[in-house]
Amino acid sequence: MVQKKNRHTKNPASDAIDLIVDVNRGRVPLLLQRKFDAMSEDRFVFLRATAMLGHRAIDFGALPRTPVAWVCGDLHLQNFGCFRGNNRLVYFDLNDFDEAARLPVSVDLLRFLASMLTAAPGMGLERTASLTVIQSALQAYARALARGKAFWLERDTATGPIMALLRQVERRKRRSLLAARTHIAGGRRVMNVDGARYLPVPSKAAIRTRIEQALGELARTYGDGEYFQLRDIAFRVAGMGSLGVARYVALVHGKGDPDRNALIDFKRAAPSSAAQALPSIAQPQWHDEAARVVSIQDMCQAASPAYLCSMQLGGVAFVVRELQPVEDRVGLERLGSRMDKLDVTLRSMGALAAYAQLRSAGRGSAACADELIAFGEELLARPRRWIDAARAIDAANSANFGTFRKAWQTGDRRLHDLCVDPAVRKTRLAKAR
Repeated sequence: MVQKKNRHTKNPASDAIDLIVDVNRGRVPLLLQRKFDAMSEDRFVFLRATAMLGHRAIDFGALPRTPVAWVCGDLHLQNFGCFRGNNRLVYFDLNDFDEAARLPVSVDLLRFLASMLTAAPGMGLERTASLTVIQSALQAYARALARGKAFWLERDTATGPIMALLRQVERRKRRSLLAARTHIAGGRRVMNVDGARYLPVPSKAAIRTRIEQALGELARTYGDGEYFQLRDIAFRVAGMGSLGVARYVALVHGKGDPDRNALIDFKRAAPSSAAQALPSIAQPQWHDEAARVVSIQDMCQAASPAYLCSMQLGGVAFVVRELQPVEDRVGLERLGSRMDKLDVTLRSMGALAAYAQLRSAGRGSAACADELIAFGEELLARPRRWIDAARAIDAANSANFGTFRKAWQTGDRRLHDLCVDPAVRKTRLAKAR
């Protein structure tokens, strides 16, 4: 599928900043300050935060047409991790579908390959080694597609560092998860509002009532009114691309106070930047953005995270699920000196990307399995052009990173104004007049 040229062509450097501003407008100013600081310090962090630029860097006209299917839309290395399903088994899979849409499978493939190149220096890999591992991961993805059957990774089917991570997560007790995010005060557990990972929610904020009502809906769905009784709530600071989007964690009764409480994550859903980057490809009419995320995630994953669903809170769409620890990912930066372990990990990730596409094949106007199999065979026969395309995307990311870094450090008003509370900005303008 060939992408139509978009409007961001006259001045790529300026347009990159304008697009970053467009995507982040309306988010929490304090968190945008943190986000932009982090983006200006590291190329890989910048890549994670700017999926919309990565998609626009793909030269679809220079590449073969690829099947259109359900894709994650933001398939970089940090979007794989562990989670517990409703069956309480622990899985390792793609775990972020905020940008998911019906798009050419090359969108996911190239973002995945380019993210490896961008992350390579942080893993201590030189150019030759980085090309070796992406070739290996590309081959694993292609072979999994060509085989035409979707598998999954859990403790008995994983190998290497992923297997070790799954076993570690499986052994973790609920109490240890709670201890890292909450504390006991007056015989009752409350959230750790530390100003870093969790921020306070005013006692009279409307969102408290709305979350309590949403928990009531979950209680009716699962037939367990006691489990979802609210104990506390906090604003959650997490992610990079979505940092600044409204996100809350509800501490609930769970299986008992205080050490068997549970944590439920509420994340506001924003439009898919991947779909916006390719407006020539028609998308379904979803009820709302959260329904899009949940529906595609449900199609692509072997098992969904516990309590995954979409909900409206005060007319705003949220994705709801059991809280997943952000640290339940493979520490790739520690594997650079162990090429064997790094290789088996990246090959597993490549295969998982293929499994997700095969699992959702033929559903809702997505390509059928035979089309995906044929694309896998084509990749095995001619992989070079895809590696070259990933290198071009990595180069574009480096250029955009340099532009952003300079703009942020020199006080570009377009960026810095987003980091000022609107009420404060209005007061400043009034004084200036």
